[in-house]
Amino acid sequence: MKEEKYLDAVIELIKTDGLGLSMDAIADGIGVTRKTLYNRFSSKDELMEKCMERLFQEFRGLTACLDDSSVPVEQGFRDGILGMWQFFRDASHVFTRDLMENYPGIANDRHNSGTELFEERLRGNILRGQEQGVYRTEIDAGLMARFVAYSIFSFFHKEVMKGGVCTYEEYFSQVIDFNLKALLL
Repeated sequence: MKEEKYLDAVIELIKTDGLGLSMDAIADGIGVTRKTLYNRFSSKDELMEKCMERLFQEFRGLTACLDDSSVPVEQGFRDGILGMWQFFRDASHVFTRDLMENYPGIANDRHNSGTELFEERLRGNILRGQEQGVYRTEIDAGLMARFVAYSIFSFFHKEVMKGGVCTYEEYFSQVIDFNLKALLL
């Protein structure tokens, strides 16, 4: 089994069961021995770091449509935010909690990188929409991208994931509709 297949299997396991699993439990969960895991990864920390990088690549792919010039801007906006929803939907609360508690450095780094990437792509989407005459031009693209990214990540984490004020689907649907109406001419 190649490293990529190990990572894919471990990611599926930790998305549902969280990060508190021992190397023995991870090995059992993906159907290999502990020795096999240690032959590929020097430690659980290395394995988790590689899993987090792989998840970040997944996030990049799911949000790439935001600034993809072959995708109409409105559709890119909608699909980029839905991609983020899909990413969060596929990870359990246990996984997210464990990541923040057991690997705060990785969690903070990935959160910051993800927010910056999303903001940059959103800014590109807004600028492209303004150039094409689809979005309002009086809006500062950088400021709005930062506002939308910050509000999505912060509110989602504090109110939707922890507080349950609404479902993930309701939240992201409202965010898309509200922000697109503000942008469109």
